[in-house]
Amino acid sequence: MELNQLRYFIAVADALSFTDAAEHLHVSQPALSYQVKRLENELGARLFDRTSRKVSLTVDGRTFLPLARSVLLKVDEAARVMDERLGVETGQVTFGVIPSIGAYVVPHILASFRRNFPGIEVLLVEAGGLSLERKVLEGEVDFAILTEPSAPEALDITPLMTEELLLVVPLHHLLAERESVDLAELTEENFVLLGGSFTLGTLVIDLCRHAGFEPKVAYQAGSLETVKSFVRHDLGIAVLPRLAMLWPPEDSIVAIPFTVPLTRAITLVRAKGRYATVASRALMVHVRTTILSTFVTVGHPTPPATPLLPVPPPTG
Repeated sequence: MELNQLRYFIAVADALSFTDAAEHLHVSQPALSYQVKRLENELGARLFDRTSRKVSLTVDGRTFLPLARSVLLKVDEAARVMDERLGVETGQVTFGVIPSIGAYVVPHILASFRRNFPGIEVLLVEAGGLSLERKVLEGEVDFAILTEPSAPEALDITPLMTEELLLVVPLHHLLAERESVDLAELTEENFVLLGGSFTLGTLVIDLCRHAGFEPKVAYQAGSLETVKSFVRHDLGIAVLPRLAMLWPPEDSIVAIPFTVPLTRAITLVRAKGRYATVASRALMVHVRTTILSTFVTVGHPTPPATPLLPVPPPTG
């Protein structure tokens, strides 16, 4: 029994005419009649009463019709599910993100992605850059948004944007009223850094060394909000990405640009040679296009500094 035979049988049963069914199916009437006859022979039952004037279903034909419809519905459903699985209507994507991007950029990206692809399940892993890089290489996440990776030879890297770094001090700090600050002025300050697998802490230390001094690290914290809280309680100063200062509004700490801009590159990385599902490719494309179209690059600290904020929709 072939699927086409079932389709031919249903078409004749619906039209009650071999001529009309053949026209609808774009096949010749002899070919249609031959396939229906083959089906009857395989079933051992006559499905139609044929006369010169009309075609009608037999009792066996009426019994078989809903069964044939059910089979074709299941086949069509299976084809649709596989099409969606191989397409972008359904699927699952796991992607990683560093905290500043996770808190302030990813919600905007996922809100629009969910509207466009409601059938794709997105699992988010928020962690430090080194941890995310390992997860990408080991296949735990499909891709990640992080700073410049330490193992670029094993990764496909797509630049996304440049993020400005700011000095963050308590409101009463001597530098709080400054419009800009030289990094070298911070030689005697106590720093609060992100520790663990977060690459921002390492970057700050490297920047200080490049400026000619070893930073005094008073504390290492596990999140951007903890770093800000430590600064708020006068336990040290910090160097944080501008995104981390966007929300919530702060009235007890101050963010100051550096005279010589300090920035870090934000990239999208995935393991070289690893297969990317259509769903993951759809999200990667959405990440890139959303950031390019909705977020601006911060590169000039001259007050007023340009924030990395969503571009407002046109009015009028």
